[in-house]
Amino acid sequence: MKHILRTTAAAVLACAVSLSVAAAESPAPDVPAGTNTIERMHVKNAKCVWTQEIGDHIYQCLKENFGMNAHWCHNEAMELLCPKQEAVNADAATK
Repeated sequence: MKHILRTTAAAVLACAVSLSVAAAESPAPDVPAGTNTIERMHVKNAKCVWTQEIGDHIYQCLKENFGMNAHWCHNEAMELLCPKQEAVNADAATK
């Protein structure tokens, strides 16, 4: 069971890192609008940087779901934590 959880967590981490690299290469304003809900969510969060908090959230989600639903856990973490990150960045920019 631990092997499955580790493998799934590693796969999610690899996806998140590749998304972060892709976001760094193409900033959000240059990205065309998504054609469906999930694409729009990723475009909206294109500037979100991977943090330990996001990783911990995904890990806990995977543990609670017995290593299943990795994409759902990733998307949920992005929806919950990226707006917080953007708000902190916006507050820092105004100071």
